[in-house]
Amino acid sequence: MNIKCDLKELINGLNIVSKTTSSKTTMPILEGVLIEAYQNTLKLITNDLEIGSEHFFECNVLEEGKTVVDIKMLNEIVRKIEDETVEISVTDNVFTLKSINGIFKLAVMNPNEYPKLPVFDVDNTVELEQRVFKDMIKRTLFSVSNDENRPIYNGALVKVEDNILTIVAIDGFRLSLRKSLSEKNINNFKAIIPGKVLSELLKILSDSEDEFVKIGVNKNQALFEMGNSIIISRIIEGEFLNYNTIIPETSETRVRVKTKSLLDSFERVALFAKENKEKDKKSPVKMNIGIDGIVLSCVSETGDAKEVITALVEGKEIEIGFNPRYVIEALKVIDDPEVYVEFNSSISPVLIKPIVSNEFIYVVLPIKLRQD
Repeated sequence: MNIKCDLKELINGLNIVSKTTSSKTTMPILEGVLIEAYQNTLKLITNDLEIGSEHFFECNVLEEGKTVVDIKMLNEIVRKIEDETVEISVTDNVFTLKSINGIFKLAVMNPNEYPKLPVFDVDNTVELEQRVFKDMIKRTLFSVSNDENRPIYNGALVKVEDNILTIVAIDGFRLSLRKSLSEKNINNFKAIIPGKVLSELLKILSDSEDEFVKIGVNKNQALFEMGNSIIISRIIEGEFLNYNTIIPETSETRVRVKTKSLLDSFERVALFAKENKEKDKKSPVKMNIGIDGIVLSCVSETGDAKEVITALVEGKEIEIGFNPRYVIEALKVIDDPEVYVEFNSSISPVLIKPIVSNEFIYVVLPIKLRQD
């Protein structure tokens, strides 16, 4: 193999596929990147057996071929070179990268032993702007569970129904839902995509209105195609919770409040919600809803705090407690200047949603307050 390629293109490609390289494996070859050169194209492939990625770009191929080298080492080398182009060759089982002032050699592994990415027929597909899908992931990913004892919630449900694409994430304490209407007729489907995959997609997807992502699924796998990049992932097997049953349809109390005011206040009061080491949990932030607005407070071993927030309140007065992180993370992904916060009781799920947009909703379970 012998090629000459643009260094920035190589760095960008390695950055994309390095996200799906295995770092903890008994198969050393999975720590490498498969490099294939053919027909003036350089293709980079990685695969950790659960998620794989592929990226290709144009280059000057002097001699076709393929090889596998340690991706971490290659990444370190190319990031310290400032040339516009580099030359790569493989002879006598040695990978050589030449820049203007340097020559770097790496050991190679057998490319025929590298596990191929699965090739499969896609049963259903949907195409949408990358920026839209990126926004959908951003507003839901934080609610994906990390509890390995409940693997079904280690991913988010991605489904299409009646031309509406929806992503839902649940961790047992909260739910995030973001939907987007497709202008094209698309077949209904649903799949649970691992949180790890969505996290990597969030780093790759563009904010441009002119770039699109194609999402395809079959029974066991999902494919995400973005320009010159492809990510293939397994689908988490199992039945996702019927989330509609936990989204409140009515409310006894509804608060209309400025998003930033509520977020800033929660962040300040949450400073006092330090971990209680004896009880192995954090002190809740208490929210009192009255006619005049909201009062947030917290009492802990650190001290105590209280803030008053101006809000428009409809309905009954209520006192309720929260893990502040759950509320803060939701408010951070809401761009609308105002939100509704809807309550039924001090122990019922609470609904948070933007005033203007109906594309995003968030449900959080309260913490039962101790009666003094």
